[in-house]
Amino acid sequence: MKKAVEYIGALKRGETKPHLFKCDDGYIYVVKLVSNPVGKKILAHEHIANGLAKYLGLPVAEGESIFLSEDVIKQISENQISSTPPGPHFGCLYYKNAVRPTTERRIKKCTNLDQMAGIIVFDHWVRNRDRHSNYFNLIIDEGEEHNKIYMIDHAGCFFSSIRSSKRLKKTAGYMDVFWGDLYKEFKSYLKEKELFYYYISAIEQFPDNEIKAIVNSTPPEWESDPEELEALAAYLIQRKEKLREPINQLLKKHLKV
Repeated sequence: MKKAVEYIGALKRGETKPHLFKCDDGYIYVVKLVSNPVGKKILAHEHIANGLAKYLGLPVAEGESIFLSEDVIKQISENQISSTPPGPHFGCLYYKNAVRPTTERRIKKCTNLDQMAGIIVFDHWVRNRDRHSNYFNLIIDEGEEHNKIYMIDHAGCFFSSIRSSKRLKKTAGYMDVFWGDLYKEFKSYLKEKELFYYYISAIEQFPDNEIKAIVNSTPPEWESDPEELEALAAYLIQRKEKLREPINQLLKKHLKV
């Protein structure tokens, strides 16, 4: 767990009202507080999705539990102090050269465009309905010669703030298809259906015990109900066997392959 040592400031965008902190490793992180306006459930979603994506080798911005002490919390604006407890909050590495995937020039310079297929498959697995049309949930880290895409913001997974064990159990088998403006930016680079099937197979082969371990590693400050954690793991395990149908529909309808 990283420790925040200096408060940098608030970000202007985002329903969760994230803040920037410098941590003891010398890096700056975008931190979502337990007291964020959407609720602490989304910190569990960030943690779980980050762990799953890392296991699969997908390009996810480095996520960490960030410990905020009382002294650091006092550096936050007065209206946040009363509701923000010391302890672990979720942080994502801040990329100072990050831009949005809004131009062909930026996208063409990315060296990991083949992983976009994996991002789309992953979003369907964890039911992230927020990224496919949201230009703020995927960044391009610009370099002098090459760029790289990274996933950020997984708050919308698993039904976001309205997630419940009952809802997860009831809907695990239902797989809808996501396709929106952000995905369309990468359409010309998604002509090989084998890339999609590669990531489907990787998720199908994701060991159940590893999924459970990632889910159960969620800090209790973010999700303390064992029934909720059990339902999240079961949801992921059931859905990994159902990915081919929605992805096949997406390939036929939107990519014509």
